[in-house]
Amino acid sequence: MTAMISLRTAEIDPNVVKPGWVALLIVLALGAATFLLWRSMAKQLKRIDVDRDGADGPAPSGDPASPDASPSPAGDAVPTTSDPTSTRNEADQHSPH
Repeated sequence: MTAMISLRTAEIDPNVVKPGWVALLIVLALGAATFLLWRSMAKQLKRIDVDRDGADGPAPSGDPASPDASPSPAGDAVPTTSDPTSTRNEADQHSPH
């Protein structure tokens, strides 16, 4: 117990205490791991299939654009369906009240 107390109170001489081989090995291992992860990421990014021809154009749709088909910005628009038997009461039943 007295040895632990004397180690705590002893001053550390910066000329004697230097970084060791273990610290160098840790830094080299971290560098190697970073390189391997970077190389793996590059391989994975090359596998991604990107359609560059249609990237700037609008998304394809089978229906013509109409102002009635787009929902309002608030998100409270009643969804439109092609079923003539659906009524507004069915849409009101699903509202979060």
